[in-house]
Amino acid sequence: MDPWATLLAKAEAERTLAAEGRWEELAASTAERVRLAAALGPAPESARHVLEALAATQEQLITTLEHARGETMRELAGLRTNRGAVAGYAAAQSARTRSWVSDAA
Repeated sequence: MDPWATLLAKAEAERTLAAEGRWEELAASTAERVRLAAALGPAPESARHVLEALAATQEQLITTLEHARGETMRELAGLRTNRGAVAGYAAAQSARTRSWVSDAA
């Protein structure tokens, strides 16, 4: 297989991995693709269409990663909000169990 087409196939596979949230596999595949690309010399003119497809695939991959990052940031923000709510519930619970308050009159 043409090495440039191999890079394109790897990028397309990475796009799928990202869409499925398979981050560890994506990291390994990306490292391999970078290694393969670094080993190649300048691209010949005949690789132009493959490189254009590779650039488009890379942009889609970046968009998917940016979306996933945004989702992660929203989840983390929610965790911070929930942590405050849990602390509030804990304070309310401990107020009911204070021994210095007597309900007997």
